[in-house]
Amino acid sequence: MIMRKIAVIIVMLMTSALYVGVEAQSIDEVIDGLAQRNIDGVHVRVLEDASAREAVEAVEAQRRITQVSGFRVVIFSDNGQYAGDNAQMVLKEFEEAFPHINAYLVYESPYFKISVGDCLSMEEAQMLMAQLVGKYPKAFPKREDIKLDDLRGARRQGVVPRDTLSTSGVIPQVTKMSKI
Repeated sequence: MIMRKIAVIIVMLMTSALYVGVEAQSIDEVIDGLAQRNIDGVHVRVLEDASAREAVEAVEAQRRITQVSGFRVVIFSDNGQYAGDNAQMVLKEFEEAFPHINAYLVYESPYFKISVGDCLSMEEAQMLMAQLVGKYPKAFPKREDIKLDDLRGARRQGVVPRDTLSTSGVIPQVTKMSKI
């Protein structure tokens, strides 16, 4: 009778832990927590099936956030005969002038587009656009999904063209990001 109650309690604890605490705790933490509990002097020994662990880990992997909704500034958009070549040229010029800002060349049929920056808010994108509009007068902000890896490496400093840096004597540390 006591073993039946213990079994029911264990099942209830595991079920509630998996539903409530999947994001807060790992599987190992839940198992360790159950194994350390002492109910009426009886120690709990947790045995798990490997397929159950794999199923929970698959659900956890799907829940992990890999990107967020944000904004980038589109500095080039063209669908002409030489749009791909022109996009490559604009991308190269941008990377030389602004090496600390991520730039992305994307083909969205039928347009080649270059979007720059990794902004979390429209205000941040507008500030970036205001600094780029002198060189790119047709620039406009656009909502895009931003990979968290891009955000982690992105610089959060003001946009200053390279030739301005050399005359001012201030040279920030540059981190080069990969492109899509």
